[in-house]
Amino acid sequence: MLKITATGNLTNDVELKAHEDGRPYAILRIASDRRYRAKDGTQLTDFVSIKVRGRLAERCAAMAYKGCKLAAAGDFETIAFDDDPSRQPGFLIKGTEVEFLSPRKANTAAMAAEANREAAGMPESEVVA
Repeated sequence: MLKITATGNLTNDVELKAHEDGRPYAILRIASDRRYRAKDGTQLTDFVSIKVRGRLAERCAAMAYKGCKLAAAGDFETIAFDDDPSRQPGFLIKGTEVEFLSPRKANTAAMAAEANREAAGMPESEVVA
């Protein structure tokens, strides 16, 4: 097993999807600039896809937004495109951990606090500001 960690900026808002049996998942795509430039001086950027499932996917959909910085860790998985043999094989990270490194947007923070309170089953009178 190969565990990999990637850090970068989210390239688009998270779209929560569902498998045929209803289990949620999402594909996060992050961009990360390399520490060096090409010979002609252009900045080189790598793009990495991370697949998250279940509650982690739901949390990412609720809290992540385009441009936010995040770190994701998980198992390395090679993917082949059998339907298009001309396409080169790629890889993705099967995410088991995601850490949000950017500050939350104000409305996202309020919605996340509400969702956490509901998930914990706490009445509003017990919420600590």
